[in-house]
Amino acid sequence: MKSTVYFVPASLMNDNIGKVLKISGFLDLLPYRRKLGVKVHFGEEGNNNFLSPKLVREAIKTVSKCGVQPALLETSTLYRSKRADAKSHTELALSHGFRLNQVLAPIEIIDGKRGEGYFVKDTNLPNVKKAKIAKGLRKLGLLLNLAHFKGHFVTGFGGALKNIAMGLSAKGGKLEMHSLSKPYVNPDKCKSCGTCLDACPVDAISFVRYVAKIGLNCYGCASCVIVCPNAAIQIKWNEASEMTQQKLAEYAKTILEDRKTFHFNFAINLTPNCDCYPGTEKPFMPDIGFFASYDPVAIDQAAFDRIDEKIKEIYPHLNPEVTLEHGEKIGLGTREYQIVEVE
Repeated sequence: MKSTVYFVPASLMNDNIGKVLKISGFLDLLPYRRKLGVKVHFGEEGNNNFLSPKLVREAIKTVSKCGVQPALLETSTLYRSKRADAKSHTELALSHGFRLNQVLAPIEIIDGKRGEGYFVKDTNLPNVKKAKIAKGLRKLGLLLNLAHFKGHFVTGFGGALKNIAMGLSAKGGKLEMHSLSKPYVNPDKCKSCGTCLDACPVDAISFVRYVAKIGLNCYGCASCVIVCPNAAIQIKWNEASEMTQQKLAEYAKTILEDRKTFHFNFAINLTPNCDCYPGTEKPFMPDIGFFASYDPVAIDQAAFDRIDEKIKEIYPHLNPEVTLEHGEKIGLGTREYQIVEVE
């Protein structure tokens, strides 16, 4: 059975975000005074390709009329940047225009001060057995996914599925998707300052001959990576693209289970790399518009079908459809869809 995917061309986006939320029936699912998590991406420092706060505001205005309490959700990054801890991440988001008086919803970094806050959910999936999910999702049953669709150098493209999986997992979950190993210490950079010892929640770090050593009880939260002032604690980015894509689909399925979620893919500012890229890139093709659906696999497939030839030119060594194939296989959604054009 095909999933319904709503489509609005780029020239009509602002006027139809609310309309799509209404005709899809999502507004009827919103209980009065309940919290609604709105997943967005605030953009990396120096990157201006992220989703405009004006578009986010249009969605917030619509759902707020139903009496729900929307909040913009994000988590800390695995790599070192201004988005690596809650304080500087929030400051960056505000500087990018995601202020309360502009978007009409507060910002919540939901995995603790440095990404250490999470809960574990058991799965019956092939690769991810225990998913590490941001702690702020534990009691949150309503989600609105506002994803910026674009290219990605590891997965080929990033859209609705990646925005949920990578964006709402804790640091340990991001590490599991990206790497086969736990963090390691570069002895040439370690200055024996002890900052990592204070940050480790399970006392997995000790010193051997004045160099930090990560022990067997490390569970991969990656807090030490962020706090080390000398960048001595690092990650081996050694997970193959195919496995990263499969794990990404499995994290998305685990996070979305038992949650009412509606997804948007804004296929605008179509750049080769994601909004985590530390620089603004030129789009590789004109804006398309947005796709919307309850089915995250169908919505990513629909958007990808519009840019697949361009993505294959940019990343000929990748197979971007692994995420979609695996997502369909594990019951996350279907790749078969029917487009409903909204004007």
